[in-house]
Amino acid sequence: MSRRSLLRGAMVGGIAVAGASALSACGVQGHVLPPGSKENGQAGHDYSDVEKTVVFANWPAYIDVDAKDQNKRPTLDAFVKQSGIQVDYLEIINDNNDWYNKIDPSLVKGIDTGYDIMVVSDYMVAKYRTYDYIQSFDLANIPNHSKLLPSVLHDPTDPGRLHSIPWAYGYTTIAYNSNLVKTPITSIAELFTRPDLKGKVSLFAEMEDTVAMALLALGLNPEQFTDAQFNQALEYIRRAKDAGQIRAFTGNDYLSDFQQGNTAVTMAYSGDVAQLGKPNLVTVDLPKEGLLAWSDNMVIPNFARHKKNAEKLMNYYLQPEVSAELTDYIDYIPSVQGAVAALQQLDSDAAAVPLIVPTKEMQAKARGFMALSIAQLNDYTSRFQQITGQ
Repeated sequence: MSRRSLLRGAMVGGIAVAGASALSACGVQGHVLPPGSKENGQAGHDYSDVEKTVVFANWPAYIDVDAKDQNKRPTLDAFVKQSGIQVDYLEIINDNNDWYNKIDPSLVKGIDTGYDIMVVSDYMVAKYRTYDYIQSFDLANIPNHSKLLPSVLHDPTDPGRLHSIPWAYGYTTIAYNSNLVKTPITSIAELFTRPDLKGKVSLFAEMEDTVAMALLALGLNPEQFTDAQFNQALEYIRRAKDAGQIRAFTGNDYLSDFQQGNTAVTMAYSGDVAQLGKPNLVTVDLPKEGLLAWSDNMVIPNFARHKKNAEKLMNYYLQPEVSAELTDYIDYIPSVQGAVAALQQLDSDAAAVPLIVPTKEMQAKARGFMALSIAQLNDYTSRFQQITGQ
């Protein structure tokens, strides 16, 4: 199962009630925050100097693994050896919403969750920040933070990346089967309107991805749009669905359907389709209107017991050579200066793939998704799901 589709697709059907769960976690009446700064999160006592450990919660299949020993994770093992800090690496996040509900009861009461790092999707960063649930970084412990690319620092949900560091960074684009689609696809708008694609198109069941693509097709900016423009994009999607243009709104199964020929053209996550290896499965590296940029991010929850150790691990993964090694395994885009050169040395074939190492034009035309309030997120997702039938 693709890593990005697992992360994003799992949210569908759950986000509409996320606000309600936050308001009633463990019987708490109203989401009352412990005293603290909404800008910087809330620190607990840091035991990093006396407890050489860090607890890292991540998703399954989202780290490099030794080909000869599936229990070894080369980059992580090297960090332990270099730093002397033991890492309790837990592949226990399977759904953004379920994970939020798991840790919310502790955080709302001002209690350590037991985790020092957790990886969450970009739109969830805005939610955690709204509820004052994640801490700002002490950049003295993360000197490699200065190596983050300008395009990565320019993030709608966390400008300057003071609360989140990408674990994976990628684009949402288009892929099509040239055995089933005889005329090449060059634009997003074709998915919604081209007559010969009628009934052959798969869009994502994730609101942000599909609405962003609709906004781009309409010449609008997914990083900054109004309610009226959201409604315009929603109507654009509805018309395409009602016209029979859309075969399905898919989640985790989109890549399997596409590879099996059940779908002729699909929205796609760059890491999923960067190296499909079949000549008839074509990726559109840069649609005419642009691309949606996204990230899955390391964050530090409030009251973490080993914040400094967590920051040292983050700093380690921001080294160009380490970033390249992780990129070479998970196929997403390097987010660190110098990582492309390191990847070229490590794996020149991967470095030649535009969806792994984007061109300057691709980078210039990539846009993130606007940070939404909790009310907007719930409202927009609910109305989108009414159209998709999710």
